[in-house]
Amino acid sequence: MQTSIQLCKFMGIPIRLHFTFLFIFFAIIFSFANMPQTETRIPLGLGGLELSPVIRYSLSAIAAVLFFFTLLLHEMAHSFVAMRFGTKIHSITLFFFGGLAMMEDIPKSPDKEWRIAIAGPLMSLALGGLFFLIYLGLKALDPTNYRSVAILVLTIGLFNGALAVFNLLPAFPMDGGRILRALLAKRMSFLKATKRAALIGKLFAFALVIMGFSRDPFTFILTGKWSSNLWLPLLAIFLFMAATEEERATATFALLDGIKVENVMRTERATVPEDITLSELVNAMLADKTTEYAVVDARGDLKGFVTLDAVKKIPNDQRYFLHVSDVMIPYDGPRDALLSDAPASEALKRMLRDRKSILAVIEEAGGGLIGIITKKDLSIYIEMLRGGVRVQ
Repeated sequence: MQTSIQLCKFMGIPIRLHFTFLFIFFAIIFSFANMPQTETRIPLGLGGLELSPVIRYSLSAIAAVLFFFTLLLHEMAHSFVAMRFGTKIHSITLFFFGGLAMMEDIPKSPDKEWRIAIAGPLMSLALGGLFFLIYLGLKALDPTNYRSVAILVLTIGLFNGALAVFNLLPAFPMDGGRILRALLAKRMSFLKATKRAALIGKLFAFALVIMGFSRDPFTFILTGKWSSNLWLPLLAIFLFMAATEEERATATFALLDGIKVENVMRTERATVPEDITLSELVNAMLADKTTEYAVVDARGDLKGFVTLDAVKKIPNDQRYFLHVSDVMIPYDGPRDALLSDAPASEALKRMLRDRKSILAVIEEAGGGLIGIITKKDLSIYIEMLRGGVRVQ
């Protein structure tokens, strides 16, 4: 299921919008348009101002777009520094609770990681300061006629300031948590540092749940009143899941240290001819007890890949007439292939990034096919490593 759409490219990086971002986008518009001035110590909404609905919601829409843009700049700051260190950025996705820059690999160098992590909050602080200066300028220019615009500018400035401070909290996987991991990684292994930072992130998430159902300090700062805030437990769930997932991913890649593609690849039961029928393919899958193959022509040249998922889409009566070449995924050259001495972790990264379940393993000299590596085989191998089975 496609959960995000690509809006554009900026500095060559695809900018994606997750469908959950729409919730916060329209929530900002509605809240900014209707929040009464008397509800907060600081003017954060247009409620109570004598504005027509068109102007009120137009300004609110501008506020939501500015929110989107400043959030994008926060992630672009991370990406810019990462690219300076040679890390490729595949995309930036904006979703419900913020943004995420998808990097090819998180640098394990502590000095690189903390610089990448702190770039986002520094950008947000700079934007917050810029919007606050504009707010002061508007107040000095004409505090009456520009009041609605001044409130908009102040709101975006405060949002960026809050975003910077919140991200700097040492709660993994937020930016502050990544800075903490970088500091810990100077004194211990990267995996151990990740586990420590993830534990602190989980404890922070637990604290957010307590604050959300009891007394929320964020609401107190804005309103001067103690009250519950159900957004905090929701945020806590997100942080807990993110910390757990990244901890598990780091542990998985740590297990694959020193493991080569040749240790995991399959050389037998790895290929099928392109001209056999799908019925014959299903019989081969049952006999070989596997569901993925590389597809080769009569000369043995790699033409593509076929999986059980592709066959399942074809009705039973058509499987006697259609051939493997009719449903295979065409071979895409270097994107679909690895050398046998490449790290197994590279295979896993590529499968996760490109949503592939199978890759070809080729010879370095002639580029001929020598085997395949599948996500299923990798998963079994990783489970064996977790059980203490190592390559001798």
